[in-house]
Amino acid sequence: MRRAGEVKYSWGMSRIFLLLAAAAMAAPAWGWGPTGHQAIARAAWLHLNPKAQEEIRKLLEPGETLESISTWGDEVRPNRRESAPWHYVNVPVWAPRGDWTPYCPAEGCVVRRVHELAAALKSPEGDRTQRAEALKYLVHFLGDMHQPLHAADRKDRGGNDLPVVFFGRASNLHSIWDTPIVERLFEREPQLRAQLDERTPLEQRQEWQRGGIDDWLWETHRASREVAYANIPEMRPAVLGAEYQAEAEVIVWKQLRKAGVRLAKLLNETWPE
Repeated sequence: MRRAGEVKYSWGMSRIFLLLAAAAMAAPAWGWGPTGHQAIARAAWLHLNPKAQEEIRKLLEPGETLESISTWGDEVRPNRRESAPWHYVNVPVWAPRGDWTPYCPAEGCVVRRVHELAAALKSPEGDRTQRAEALKYLVHFLGDMHQPLHAADRKDRGGNDLPVVFFGRASNLHSIWDTPIVERLFEREPQLRAQLDERTPLEQRQEWQRGGIDDWLWETHRASREVAYANIPEMRPAVLGAEYQAEAEVIVWKQLRKAGVRLAKLLNETWPE
């Protein structure tokens, strides 16, 4: 008996799926899609102190919000090719927790950029335009760093080279973590989307805000090993459905919420009351 979400197909159909998946892999991976990034930004705003909210409003243009700028890093990426490697870090999935710098190339990676951008915002140097750009990138990259396949690699470019058929549609492992898993979760459990617009209880918030940027990276890396890359069928494309979705969405939900309160921590530290 096939598991829920699996599809039956002939070897001919398998070859078609492989071709479709190859086409999907040619497209760049963007981190959480707009749904995820915007949810993180909304959650962060709820946990900012009044001073931080005031300073952010001063940096942004009229009509801009933390939510609206959360996807800016992806929007400018095609015209800022140097920013492409800043969205992820390819730490081998089997690497033990420790020093991430050997896996960060000279052109940069997501964890280094989060460190640099957080420091840049705290620095009195830089004009309004530069600081506004640092804020926009920080909001985006802190979110990216919480997507498990932006923090790990299994010699497949963070799952970009691992073709899958997810609920009958050809894609790759990285892409389904960016958007389809998030959207399926919110469609099936709309109350969870609504909960992202509520303040996280203090005790839970304090737990998730412990440590710092490096700790958060390794936590995300662990999620990639224990969930994102775990139990992937050997056949290619890997056929994934309801069982994989159920396991993945637990982590997705936590990662979105953690990213929100952790972004708030960095911004509150930048502009303390």
